[in-house]
Amino acid sequence: MDGYQKRTQLKMENIELSTIKLLSLPINDIKIMDIAKLANVSQVTIYNYYGSKEALLKAAFLRLMDQQYEEYKKLLSSDIAFEEKIKEMLLRKKDGIDIVNLETFTSLIQKDEELHAIVLDFSMNKSFKLLLGLIDEGRTLGVIRNEFSPKTLQIYIQVLSQAFMNMDATTSQYIQQKEVIDEIMNLFLYGMLKQES
Repeated sequence: MDGYQKRTQLKMENIELSTIKLLSLPINDIKIMDIAKLANVSQVTIYNYYGSKEALLKAAFLRLMDQQYEEYKKLLSSDIAFEEKIKEMLLRKKDGIDIVNLETFTSLIQKDEELHAIVLDFSMNKSFKLLLGLIDEGRTLGVIRNEFSPKTLQIYIQVLSQAFMNMDATTSQYIQQKEVIDEIMNLFLYGMLKQES
């Protein structure tokens, strides 16, 4: 890679990282002018690199997904206690709601078939494999039930992923609330029925 390509790559990384800072806003409130100001580049530069706001938002989402995947991979392969991993994972999931506006995410994903396919593949392959590793660790420690096969868990995660990617604007807004995320994570981890002590 020559010097020009390196500089271009660094500029694009800076633009995408600046865009990530605005992903918590509704899609109509994210302006190229604001991104250009944050990234210290011209709006023309952004359009030259990406062509449209939607293409830039897509690149920023993909960069954010990769960043978060690497962070989770590091967390789940660390030596901290299993319960601490679960707690930290849930905290990060809740913090993720502050990073990305779900209405913006669903709006983009419903208009872009390629992005929809990438996110689904990412969820079902990379993210799911991390989750399976955590589940296997929990089973080995005797804190996670053994009666669910990996295939059943995969289908369950797939159903949830599809639901998140296809939710309407009203549901997206509702789910942004932290107490709702707490309830969903609780349902995911413990189900609806009371457990016998």
